[in-house]
Amino acid sequence: MAVPRVTMEVGNDAVAVITIHNPPVNALALPILAGLKEKFSEATRRDDVKAIVLTGGGGRFSGGFDINVFQRVHKTGDPSQLPDVSVDLVVNTIEDAKKPVVAAVQGLALGGGLELALGCHARIAAPRAQLGLPELTLGVIPGFGGTQRLPRLVGLPKAIEMMLFSKSILSEEGKKLGLIDAIVSPDELLKVSRQWASDIADRRKPWISSLQRTDKLGSLSEANEIIRVAREQVKRTAPNMPQHQACLDVIHEGVVQGGYSGVLKESAVFKELVLTDTSRGLVHVFFAQRATSKVPNVTDIGLKPKPIKKVAVIGGGLMGSGIATALILSNIYVVLKEINSDFLSKGIKMIEVNVQGLVTRKKLTKDKAEKALTLLKGVLDYSEFKDVDMVIEAVIESIPLKQKIFSEIEKACPPHCILASNTSTIDLNVIGEKTRSQDRIVGAHFFSPAHVMPLLEIVRTEKTSAQVVLDLMAVGKAIKKVPVVVGNCAGFAVNRTFFPYTQSAHILVNLGVDVFRIERLISSFGLPMGPFQLQDLAGYGVAVAVSKIFADAFPDRTFRSPLVDLMIKDGRNGKNNGKGYYIYQKGSKPKPDSSVLPIIEEARRTTNIMPGGKPITITDKEVVEMILFPVVNEACRVLDEGFVVRASDLDVASVLGMSFPSYRGGIVFWADTVGPKHIYTSLKKWTEVYGSFFKPSRFLEERATRGVPLSAPVTSSTSMSRL
Repeated sequence: MAVPRVTMEVGNDAVAVITIHNPPVNALALPILAGLKEKFSEATRRDDVKAIVLTGGGGRFSGGFDINVFQRVHKTGDPSQLPDVSVDLVVNTIEDAKKPVVAAVQGLALGGGLELALGCHARIAAPRAQLGLPELTLGVIPGFGGTQRLPRLVGLPKAIEMMLFSKSILSEEGKKLGLIDAIVSPDELLKVSRQWASDIADRRKPWISSLQRTDKLGSLSEANEIIRVAREQVKRTAPNMPQHQACLDVIHEGVVQGGYSGVLKESAVFKELVLTDTSRGLVHVFFAQRATSKVPNVTDIGLKPKPIKKVAVIGGGLMGSGIATALILSNIYVVLKEINSDFLSKGIKMIEVNVQGLVTRKKLTKDKAEKALTLLKGVLDYSEFKDVDMVIEAVIESIPLKQKIFSEIEKACPPHCILASNTSTIDLNVIGEKTRSQDRIVGAHFFSPAHVMPLLEIVRTEKTSAQVVLDLMAVGKAIKKVPVVVGNCAGFAVNRTFFPYTQSAHILVNLGVDVFRIERLISSFGLPMGPFQLQDLAGYGVAVAVSKIFADAFPDRTFRSPLVDLMIKDGRNGKNNGKGYYIYQKGSKPKPDSSVLPIIEEARRTTNIMPGGKPITITDKEVVEMILFPVVNEACRVLDEGFVVRASDLDVASVLGMSFPSYRGGIVFWADTVGPKHIYTSLKKWTEVYGSFFKPSRFLEERATRGVPLSAPVTSSTSMSRL
């Protein structure tokens, strides 16, 4: 590992070039910040230096502050580890220096990296350099003066958009906005920057301190209105996150009281935000996502992934077409197989619609879309399977059908071909029962819509080879998914952990709690929709099939609600036919359907679990806890039985697969924040009143009793052996 360092070279032109060296992205680690202070102080003192250029080595300016420091602050609760960069370095040492400073930007200048550049007196950039302030994605705000200088350079509306939505721009747009002074080729970057710095020193170019500028802020009334509109927008889009309103507060302070007052407030607010649960959660997910790429006995035994150039997808329905879309968009040739030409043309049409949708939303150029579609071929038999590297089966959840397909593809495919199933719940040992090549069988569980959702759950049986797992991980990364490797059981890690989610909601409804109250509270907690709208979206056929699988696998903790059967009997099938708990009409938002209330009443009469026949009295907090604590309880069983490598993998999977709010850190992290003891005592109390569905797991009981976090490593032999 290269040691982080800052170097300085002084040329015959009397310009000092200060360079950050900390590959791969020149993160502003504490030694780098100290080195910058030292080199700037030296350059300022030296008589043979009249101007300074700041740049980064290896073709990148800087990717921003080293967030490992945040992790250390979160562990210790001590914000004094955060250096005073904003005032001490950016204002006093760079911006107020007696010699001009020019930033030579190439590759990227993000977060603290861009903030250093903003403190310089001019910015020269190479083409297509990425510029942005993404700090809000980590629960904080820009902390090195960015909230003050960016609005003064690009105007309030654009600066607010870039910060609140963590939107980066390219240097070309930066030049138009006034953020970048000139764009030159990478070969000319240092030469032009040196000359520019020299020209400022010789008064041939203006010496501009961006913190003093006010010309782009507009009048006070205009600024107030822009900030007010942004506040309203944030209330809708990020109601549970403090950093967005805090960012606007700090921007407002600078507009009203001046840039330096804004810098002081920004620095204080930054340190407060670092210690919030939101920042802890988001930073945890950031590091947890990176940890998923380390799988014991797979990524650490010297294997290299084999190239996967051609993939066959069996089934062109919603999942199969989504998987095929993801593959062709990443330049992988796809053979799509269906059982008849009608189904095949529908599958191909769905893929075309998926790709066209990305073009419409400007996520994909027309040229790339056309090229992607040339990589797709539809077939009705196995003749094209003779040279495929992987097959992904994506048919309905039918055990006999999947078994038949697996025995057929084993014969039709070459011996190196990976045999993958997109099943969401069925044990892979059952699917591959009639297949000889057990070491090639693996689960490739995508989440719907497969070309959009970022998680790929890779399910490893006890016989799946390490090479197959590694190859599928490489495919996952190639198609821009986050692969999480899990063990093989009913529901695997994600669906198994979350199967109590809908069940708890059904218990509450049968206990007399209003279905739409549950929906509102779960949405307020931060999930994109409640359990009943989710059931509408998946379709009731899926709900019936999945609940049967879980009832067979876990009969001791399954609640058999008659509600879905009654909804089907009433001619409802959720979004599929426009009628479920909500009414679905094209072009409008789903509307709660009050005509389901008599059906719910019928279900309540059938289950007859309301104490004394009357609805229970329950607080909003208890509703959320009664739905999510059983999920935590099942997560504890998944951890205890060793179906994930580490607890943080379950956090990543819950955020990316089930849309659990990232700012809460994932299901296990959130449980540790709430406190295992509170979860355990609540479940124990509900078990006594409402039955064994809520019974705390042995793992939860042990951890709660001993005061050990749920996320602490599991050391039992069972856990170690599965993965």
